[in-house]
Amino acid sequence: MKNSFAVLLIAVAAAVLNVSWAHGGDKPLRVLAIGNSFSISCIRHLPEVSKASGHRLDFASLYIGGCSLERHCRNIDVAATNASFRPYRFDRVTEGRRAVEKGTSNIQEALALEKWDVVTVQQASHLSWDKASYVPWGDRLVAKIRELAPQARIMVQETWSYPPWDKRLAKFGFDQAQMYSRLHAAYRSFADRHGLAIIPTGTAAETVPNRNALFTAPDFHFNKGEGEYLQALVWDAALFGRREGLCPYRPAGMPEERAREISAAVAGAFAPASGSPADCALGK
Repeated sequence: MKNSFAVLLIAVAAAVLNVSWAHGGDKPLRVLAIGNSFSISCIRHLPEVSKASGHRLDFASLYIGGCSLERHCRNIDVAATNASFRPYRFDRVTEGRRAVEKGTSNIQEALALEKWDVVTVQQASHLSWDKASYVPWGDRLVAKIRELAPQARIMVQETWSYPPWDKRLAKFGFDQAQMYSRLHAAYRSFADRHGLAIIPTGTAAETVPNRNALFTAPDFHFNKGEGEYLQALVWDAALFGRREGLCPYRPAGMPEERAREISAAVAGAFAPASGSPADCALGK
């Protein structure tokens, strides 16, 4: 009987913790993104989306352009014997206020800086479709985060496939849709292996009408308008839970109709039929 009561208390405590975490609790949700150009792109709109949605967010970014899981691990190895090795650009936006801009850091230093609630990882886009590229480097990175930030929940951002004009698709030997299919499977395999929730940016981008409008040719990065806005909505939903209706914030000049199309694609990315988890938000 005592054992049953203890189990009940633990379950109730866990439920309360999850609810407070999903809504930010008494403090902002502290998120550290270990990534590259496909994660620092959150900086422009995510703080505004979260603020407009009534969420409290403290978002920090470790950035090296094109940085792969392997390079992250090799940087950890160097920093282990040379604390002055700070190869990452470090930015931080706390509840809409730019707290740090273009600082420098390394992974160990950044993980020790704060009691992060969430730490995100991702593969470099040019390797994202290759399941073999996640081993052993993604495994090593997850292990290091769990060692240095055991309180943090690790999430993985599913990055997006290249637009059809990117010449690397021909070198890869497949088209844009096939790149998405492969990276979607690779991220799912990696996430399942480590029990990670997925931030399904790539899936939302895949299903939005007029997908090419998320980019500005010849670039393969999201543009500063529709692309980065879609990404911000996905991250906000993954961190705080899916919303009903339009976000009160949208970039200047974006028609409401287009905002609705982007919002619908984001909502669909969290549906079970999309292959992405419907329960990946922290409070689920």
